[in-house]
Amino acid sequence: MMENTESSIYYIRKSFELKNLKLYKEAVEMLYKALSCDDIGDKNIEIIAQIGDLYFLLKNYDRAIEQYEKVLDKENSHIHSLYQLCEIYFILQNYTKALEIAKDLCKKSQSVENFINYFKVLFKLNLFDEIKELYKTLNENASSNEEIMYIVSKTEPENRYELLEKIIKINPGNINAKLDLGILCFKKDNFDYAKELFECVVRVENNPKAYFYLGLIYNKGNEHTKAIDCFLKAIKYDKVKVNSYYFELAKAYCDINWLNEAQIAILRSLSILSNATPYADIIDEHYFILSWIYSKKNDIKNALLNLNMIEKKSAVYNKAQVLKNMLEYKQGNIIEAKINLEKLYEIDKDNSALYSALGEIYKELKLYKNAVEIYKKGLDVFPDSFSFLSEIVDILIDDKNYDEALQYAGNFTAKYPNCPSAHNSLARIYYRQKEYNKALDELLKLTNLDKNDAEGYYFTGLILNDLEKSGEAIENLNIALNLNPTKAKYYAQLSRAHNLAGHFNDAFLFIKEAIELAPEELSYKKQAALIAEKLGNGKEAEFYNNLLKNSERIAKQQRK
Repeated sequence: MMENTESSIYYIRKSFELKNLKLYKEAVEMLYKALSCDDIGDKNIEIIAQIGDLYFLLKNYDRAIEQYEKVLDKENSHIHSLYQLCEIYFILQNYTKALEIAKDLCKKSQSVENFINYFKVLFKLNLFDEIKELYKTLNENASSNEEIMYIVSKTEPENRYELLEKIIKINPGNINAKLDLGILCFKKDNFDYAKELFECVVRVENNPKAYFYLGLIYNKGNEHTKAIDCFLKAIKYDKVKVNSYYFELAKAYCDINWLNEAQIAILRSLSILSNATPYADIIDEHYFILSWIYSKKNDIKNALLNLNMIEKKSAVYNKAQVLKNMLEYKQGNIIEAKINLEKLYEIDKDNSALYSALGEIYKELKLYKNAVEIYKKGLDVFPDSFSFLSEIVDILIDDKNYDEALQYAGNFTAKYPNCPSAHNSLARIYYRQKEYNKALDELLKLTNLDKNDAEGYYFTGLILNDLEKSGEAIENLNIALNLNPTKAKYYAQLSRAHNLAGHFNDAFLFIKEAIELAPEELSYKKQAALIAEKLGNGKEAEFYNNLLKNSERIAKQQRK
């Protein structure tokens, strides 16, 4: 008798050892041998439950169910077997059966773990009212459990915000609660707190949704390069391939005029949509953005092709008509486009594209007061419009109305303190007013915000040249050239800086590069001739003087 007892203990012990080694099949065999021992007695229920656990680990759910049901036939209140059955039916998505067991479990044992299962099943069955009612009946221990509170918060009760904050207070590391609370704050326009929450999430994990919302927040603040970086990260870590990530990326690229990148992103978004059944308006928005990109590239044919894909009932149809008239304007029919857009404006004053289009046409016709007036009206209707505020400032500068420009530029930087172009606008005004140090201060803010803004470094170099600080000018202009080596004016300004510094060979080298990139620019040829004279190179000086005279003669003939 003693030998049999030792034999059953041996098999049970051996089974545990094998289980710890994750040798589940072998562990099952040991337990079956234990069951065959004479001395097993009333321990067989627990052994059968353990066999069920091993089948569960092997994902052989049918055999696991058989074992747990054997246990329940002998003892219908066996909590562990009920709990495991609930888990299995949940995995098998048999939520009705899982709910039946979960209810029974909570009647027999009101543990937090049992209630968690109960809430999980109710949520899967979309029984949100039952979730709310059940939550009211819980004791304090269960009602303050973060997993239960999170499930309750997903049913969107009135106290969702408070529940999520409570979860985070209990467990600051709960990423899901922080993400959900961030999205809730974003929808309530509480962007600062939302940004803080999303940044907490991405510090812990590369969460695509958190990066996406961070991108939206940066875009709203007109920090487009930061937005683009976030959208690219969202795409990188996105396992599902969400089209809205590409769609918002395309819009951000459009905002900084990176047309090729915008086109690639919007086409990728369209390809994802083609595998779904989206609303017509979503597709039409894609066609509209594509047509806008093509219009900017002066590809009128493809722009019109995409515009014609937009249905008349679409929410973007009127915007499409505006763009069609802008294409007419691009083809030289500026007066016709102006008349058509003014007619559209009379019947559709809630169309932001109309204000932009009319403003652009008035600006082209040098009707600056009309342009400022239409953008101001647009700003009244769309007070958060970055582009309208920016356009007002630019036009007022072009119209030499610096006092009013300064007023609007001040509003611009106050509203968008992290927007590089806001500081660029102020720098332009101060430059025109010959307040060079103030202009440089604004440009320093610009380049600190966006270290890839070649124009900012170029403008800084130009002002430093005006102040005859050639060393600092060279430093900034070299950065501008490294960022964008295709701009003739960068080479010309760098040539000017080296000329001021007495580096005539370098000055001559850079001005020749400028002429090669922009052979039509008369001032570059004049600059080259003057530098050649300083080098004592009469032959080169004569060459560029003759080149200048020929260019001036051709330009005069063209004007006739």
